[in-house]
Amino acid sequence: MKININETLYIYLKYVIDHLRSNRNNRSEIKKNIPRLLKPDQVMIGVPESLRKIVFNIKLERTQRLRLTIMEPIPTTSYVLAP
Repeated sequence: MKININETLYIYLKYVIDHLRSNRNNRSEIKKNIPRLLKPDQVMIGVPESLRKIVFNIKLERTQRLRLTIMEPIPTTSYVLAP
């Protein structure tokens, strides 16, 4: 079974939240690891094209905010839509 766009977003959000809760507030590490979470063959057709850019606006504490932008979370280099 392949997952849909909502489930895909949930997986990415859970990863970011878990990463931040473990006090590893390192944007570059998050951006590096997110493309490794899912492959194009694990998601439904159209999901990689729909998720070209994901923006997380996170409020960590009362005054601290984090804006995290993920470009191309699902690598599409070898991804080809069926004819």
